[in-house]
Amino acid sequence: MSDLPALSTMARKALEVLKDGGEFRYALEMSAYTRREQFKARLKTATGRTVRGIGVSTMYELKGHGLIVPANSTSVSTYYRWNSSHSSSQADEINKCGSQG
Repeated sequence: MSDLPALSTMARKALEVLKDGGEFRYALEMSAYTRREQFKARLKTATGRTVRGIGVSTMYELKGHGLIVPANSTSVSTYYRWNSSHSSSQADEINKCGSQG
């Protein structure tokens, strides 16, 4: 039995994007509808495209398992990237376990 974390489907998808050079952006944004500012988490691909449907809960899940680390931070935004201290074999094992379930 492996001691690897059980990840949700969205977390496994986000992990693939992050391994390919993507990043989570947690930043203060203004709503076009309400004109109020609020923090949003967005998963960006290496080319800068936003991945729809993956947000703050997935970011916190990966952060809780230590799979992402802060890469850059300002007063209104934090960027998270894949934690390169995790071996690629560990990430492959996580994905393999998730695809079996």
